[in-house]
Amino acid sequence: MKFSPMLDKIPDYPFRKVGKMCKDVEQRDGVKIINARIGIPDKEAPQSVKIALAKAVLTDKSTFGYPVDVHPERGITELTGAIIQDYKDKHGTKIKAENIAVIGWAKETLFDMPWLFDEGTIYIPDPVYPVYEIATALSRHKPVRVPTSAASKWLPDFNFKQSEKPVAFYFCDPNNPTGAVADEAFYQDLAKKMKAADVIGIFDKAYKDYVFDDKIRPLSITQFPEMMERGFEIVSFSKHFNYVGIGLAWIVSSEENINRWLKHSGQHSQGVEWYKQKAGADTLTSPAIQAEMQEYYKELKRRRTAFVKGLRELGVKVEESAATPYLWIKAPAGVDDEDFVLNTLINKAHVAFMPGSYFGASGKGYMRATLFLTLPEIEEALSRIKKVKTW
Repeated sequence: MKFSPMLDKIPDYPFRKVGKMCKDVEQRDGVKIINARIGIPDKEAPQSVKIALAKAVLTDKSTFGYPVDVHPERGITELTGAIIQDYKDKHGTKIKAENIAVIGWAKETLFDMPWLFDEGTIYIPDPVYPVYEIATALSRHKPVRVPTSAASKWLPDFNFKQSEKPVAFYFCDPNNPTGAVADEAFYQDLAKKMKAADVIGIFDKAYKDYVFDDKIRPLSITQFPEMMERGFEIVSFSKHFNYVGIGLAWIVSSEENINRWLKHSGQHSQGVEWYKQKAGADTLTSPAIQAEMQEYYKELKRRRTAFVKGLRELGVKVEESAATPYLWIKAPAGVDDEDFVLNTLINKAHVAFMPGSYFGASGKGYMRATLFLTLPEIEEALSRIKKVKTW
């Protein structure tokens, strides 16, 4: 049988690899692994979201026809209107329904986006979400990693070389896994580079509003007109409102770019279910839901404080993240991050982080942990790590 040789060459998704090891160790030792490895909120969507979703499903004709045929292909009016207001409130910008495409799972869109571009090089910051590189390779583009470090504040210095035929780049801001947040000067410089090199930006904004400090204001491409012409901003409900079991997101770009996306996605997508979109509109406009999520963020901030304090007491270097539900942790000196996570933390302490090197070579020597643990779980994780401490 003639399957794609490229598919055979790519590695397993790293989260899958670590997840399998956790299950094996749990089965071997009969001890439940404390899971700080993956970004799944420990609370589901607010009850009011579930009520809104259930009410929408029970509405007459809520499941009638393919959504893309029965409803506006960009998204239902209630949701696009709520998104427009959201940008006005948070960024002071004016966008139109023509600038929006409602989508299901953001991960699938991030994976699918490179098919829009002419064949060439796609630049990928390092470390970053692993999906980008595989998506680039499988869509017949050349991936080029752009290293970052603590010295660069984990922000990439894109250098689009014409000899490499640059066509696009990915940029996750606020960043997964490092928590870095780009400022206005960074965006202004990037906008100039995009125009000069004639490249397109895929802006992963899964954590755009996921901040713990009121002084931190992650930016949107809607604040930079030239970026709207050359960029796609992808925003997810998954982390912002714990929609990880629902799947709802949107794209913002120029009308022309949105039309390109719809022409592409129309070949394989039937649109997003009406009842999901209706619940999404209610979510963006409900003060009760907003207040419930703010309480959850406050709880995550308390967890962040406790986790950071405990790790530092164990002699581990870690900074308090200003955004994203993650901690970017320095592995003990002289220790390989992958070996430490797999053989010390998971195999011995029964605590699961993610090796930093799984996010790229620049992540070597670091680890990522999520804040989606209760305070008692964090205390137990720290206690378990302390018992195997040899550094």
